[in-house]
Amino acid sequence: MSIVVGVAPGHCSEAAVHLGALLARSYGQDLVLAAVISAGWPGGPGGVDGEYRRFLAASAEDALAAAGAVVPADLTVRTLVHTASSARRGLLEVCESEGAMRLVIGSAGDSESAPSAAVHGVHSEQGIDLGSVGVGLLQSAELPVALAPHGFTAAPGARLDRVTAAFSGSGTSAELVLGAAAVAAEAHAAIRIASFHTRPRGLLGAAIGFNAEAEVVTAWEKMIRARADAILGEISQFAAPPVAADVALGAGADWSAALRAVPWSETEVLLVGSSSIGALARISLGSHAAKILRHSPVPVVMVPRRATEEYAEQAVQRAGT
Repeated sequence: MSIVVGVAPGHCSEAAVHLGALLARSYGQDLVLAAVISAGWPGGPGGVDGEYRRFLAASAEDALAAAGAVVPADLTVRTLVHTASSARRGLLEVCESEGAMRLVIGSAGDSESAPSAAVHGVHSEQGIDLGSVGVGLLQSAELPVALAPHGFTAAPGARLDRVTAAFSGSGTSAELVLGAAAVAAEAHAAIRIASFHTRPRGLLGAAIGFNAEAEVVTAWEKMIRARADAILGEISQFAAPPVAADVALGAGADWSAALRAVPWSETEVLLVGSSSIGALARISLGSHAAKILRHSPVPVVMVPRRATEEYAEQAVQRAGT
């Protein structure tokens, strides 16, 4: 298996490479840096098409060389240029051929000329932006897709120290948490169950009454904690559990404030499950997931439902049942 990082010519891929290196080291996997170039059309007169293809290939090789220079020396890394009809299709083909356990991409808008945020791991206020390739990948992927925030870096030798799983209280969300706990245990990391909500303000708060709002929020937090405690009990029965497990609730006036209401480490990822809408095996962004992605201060791993089921199977194996 491997960790595949998508490298796009003309875009800064350092954040994605740092995240890919962090995951590869944590899970003991090889790192594959992949650039995709267009398959194009049959060659026309004058050799113009062939010349353009050579230009694309050279640009891809240059981008891979720049990305490879970021990879720490302790990791095994390979680079490849893949030809496909689109970047989305090409990266998914590479993941299939390389037996990838994760696909890693950067945030849209990271250009080669953009200044780097040279603070290890934390915690860009800009969050994660999805471009057309990122949206297409999330709609098509059948494996977890890890997204690096703007300016993300990881210190040399860094490993994951915690996996936070977003928990909505639903049964499917509980399966994701149990699977995330198994994944955290594989990396010798901690697991955290986290729920986030925004508090009504203005007309909405006035309409329902702020006292009533407080009661609703208190009841919601009590329900989430009770269900999370039950999940923690299951995790504690794993034959090889994560190194630690806890629960966090984040509330704020908006999603950015809610996500930053809980502490984050420099080497942590947030796992978010797919919406129930969309193709069975693939990732569909619900409204809450999209907001979490946009405002997350740490890398986000989007998990399609098929992968959630596989995570749940891993949890069963960890429990020895």
